[in-house]
Amino acid sequence: MVMLTMPQVAKVILDRTQEITAHKIGLERAINFNADPKDSNQYGQRFANYHEFIWQKAEACGAETAVANYFGDYGFTPKVDVVHEEADVGENIEVKWTKHINGHLIIQEGSKARPNDVAILVTGFSPVYILLGWMPISMATQPRYKHPHQNNYWIPRASLFEMQYLKRSNYGV
Repeated sequence: MVMLTMPQVAKVILDRTQEITAHKIGLERAINFNADPKDSNQYGQRFANYHEFIWQKAEACGAETAVANYFGDYGFTPKVDVVHEEADVGENIEVKWTKHINGHLIIQEGSKARPNDVAILVTGFSPVYILLGWMPISMATQPRYKHPHQNNYWIPRASLFEMQYLKRSNYGV
């Protein structure tokens, strides 16, 4: 595992064991989800096939692992069941991965995300992940971020707090 912190973002590189674990848990999540990858309940996402669906789940697991590494938890294993009764990482961190380098932090309306948690936006592809920034869920679900045509909140990257400030904030881990 290699970690490079830049002024605005953090770059984390997973080791091979962490990549394999992310792939295993991603497959388990896909199986546990028990849905057709072209199902409409994928928050508007459509996948070309089941392999792409598994890949997306595995990348999300890799992103969670990268966030855990950023906070010094190198033995982290992502959970298979992600029902948001618990944070993805630590006590209060929700990890939101996107394949889009200029993507937004997206919080689903009515999701079970806990309002006292923080969400971290992560991009990149295994083994290299970029932690782009963070925002408390309570701030992210304000009317100004409400998407006009979807039932969710889109927070632009420019509105996120820099990673370096999370540890020093009231939300710090």
